[in-house]
Formats: sequence, C-alpha cells, structure tokens
Amino acid sequence: MALPQDLEDPKFEVVKIGNSYYRKLVVDDSIKFKCEENRGYYEEDEVEEERELDDQMTYEGDEWQFRMEMPAIYHRFIVGSRARNKQKLEMESGCRIVVPKREEMEDAVYLRARQKQQIYSCKALIELLCEKEEAKLEYTHFISVPLAHDAKFRQLVDQFREDVVLQRFEGIEAPIFMPSRRMHFTLCMLKLHSHAQVDEMKEALSDLSARLAAQADFSKPLTAHMKGLHIMTDDPTSVGVVFTTDRSNALQNRMNALSDVMFELFQARNLVSNQSLMSQRLLSSDGAHAEVKLHATLINTKYGRSRFEENRGGQRETVDASVLMEKFGQVDFGTVQLQEMQLSSLDEMGDDGYYRSLKAIPLSSA
Repeated sequence: MALPQDLEDPKFEVVKIGNSYYRKLVVDDSIKFKCEENRGYYEEDEVEEERELDDQMTYEGDEWQFRMEMPAIYHRFIVGSRARNKQKLEMESGCRIVVPKREEMEDAVYLRARQKQQIYSCKALIELLCEKEEAKLEYTHFISVPLAHDAKFRQLVDQFREDVVLQRFEGIEAPIFMPSRRMHFTLCMLKLHSHAQVDEMKEALSDLSARLAAQADFSKPLTAHMKGLHIMTDDPTSVGVVFTTDRSNALQNRMNALSDVMFELFQARNLVSNQSLMSQRLLSSDGAHAEVKLHATLINTKYGRSRFEENRGGQRETVDASVLMEKFGQVDFGTVQLQEMQLSSLDEMGDDGYYRSLKAIPLSSA
C-alpha cells in the first residue's frame, strides 16, 4: 500500500461517497509495488505445480478428462442427498463429475472440463469434502503389535480371567474379557476401503521397515513388562475398559519415535489424516509429534454386546471396577518380546485366532 511519505510530490483528489467527502491519494501507474514484482514468480510456481497431473489427463471431444482415484465408499459423499453435493462441486469448479454406477464398485470418479484448471479446482474440492466426511466411515484395519505369540503371557491372561470371574464381581463376566490369543498393542486405527488403499499401505510399511532397519535401536531387543491394571478414566466405579501395559519411559520413547516415522509415511501417501490421528489421541496437543498410549485391553464392556446392540449405538455400558482394581491391581503378566508390527484386519481372524495379518515387519533384529 502506497503512503504519502513514500512519494516525492503526493497529490490528492476529492471523492464524494454518500453525503461525505474524502481525500484520495493519486498514485502514478508507473510505480511498482513489491507484490507486483514477485507476482510473476508466484504465478510461475503455481502453474508448474499444477502441471504435475497433466500427463494423466486425456483430451476427448472438446474437453479434458481425468480419472481421480477415489474408493467407491466415498461416492455417496460426493453425490450427496438428491445430488446436491455434486451440483455444488460442479458449479464452484466449472467441472463435470461422472460417478460410476453403484453396482460397478469402481474406485474412481471422472472429472471433465474444457480447461485443466477447472479439473484441478474440482479435485481439490472433492479431496476437502472427503476429508471432512471421513469421520463417518468405519475403521477397517489397524496397526498392531502382537503380544499373543508369547505362550506364557497367554497363560497368565487366561488365569487372570478365571480368577476374576470366580470372584463374581457385579457386571464383570467372562464375555467382556479379551481372548488371550488376540492380545496386542494398537498403534493406529485405519480406514482402508479399497484394494488400492490396502496395497498402498503395504508399500508404506515396506518403506517403514527399511527406515527402521537403518536406525541404531533396531539391533536392540524390544520388550514390554506387562504389569498392573489400568483404566482410561479417573473413576474406577464407572469403567468401560481395563488394560495392562508397560509404563517405562524407555519403551514409550522408542515406540513414539517409531510412530513419528510411521505417521509421516502414512500421511505422505494420504493413508491417514492429521485430523484422524488427533481424534485417536495419537499426537501431542500441538500435533507436532507422536504420543501413542500403549495399552493391551483385558476387559471391554462392548464385547458383551450383541452385533444388533452395537449397530444401535448408544452409550457404552460401564461396570464398577473399584474392588477389581483393589484386589488385582498389581497383577504381573511377565515380560513379552515385541517382535513385529502388523497390518491387521479388524473383522477377520487367522488360523491362530489372532487378527488376520496382511503385512508384517520386524521391530528389531535382536
């Protein structure tokens, strides 16, 4: 913005707006401002960035066409009720959106426009819309660190369940216990709704494996001493989840460092959003680094609900675990070696009773 003191001989003209008069600084058209000097630089950068997808566009008839990878489960968000979302996206971008028929289950939508810029604009709007709507989708997979491979650990977990059930605490019955063959740490929940996303996740884990193998800590054994009972809240009289863990700083720091690398790779491939990581409480309050809360679930009240009751939703049931915590609070499940992390299917089980693994990478060479 030009100021009178910046000009050698400032001149003004009187302008009437409504019933008031104002002095307006007259600026010579030959004066160049810093923003104008750099305008060409910024425009050039913007055009160069936009051309990254040009080779994926084809010219058909009198318009450009671009195939945008998009899991079929997101199509309903793009179309919206009575196609209102689709109409709005097309109006704002000037680009036509072609959504495959539902029965085709194609993981893509097609963008068509006379100008490439309209396609780029529409693509950005769709990505923003789907990122907002992602919260409505169910989790399908998760990154787990299995604990169930340790037979001694499984035996101690089974013994704990039997001892607690025999106490006949109100509301604490066998169905709400996690089966020992499924015991694990969860590092991250995922929403992978297409084969392409699953394949992309497998590639990301291969990259992660190479990164971890290059770190100095990789040659050191990674173990967890699973001891004590813990709850998610401060009120033991109203509990939904009871878990055990290793609260040592050494393990926590190493797993957080690993998770920092993992989250970076996942976000770079658009497999998980920062918003999702924050909602799962896997990041620090400022979102700068990982803060994974390691916990191996022993009791979860939702396990006692039928599938029908789960679909109905509603508030989670709770139990009074105060006497349980008092009697069994110092239970020791021993030390477990953390051998690998897995891409696990949430609703599929393997032959060993653990969640079906789609990809596994080692956590240490020891």
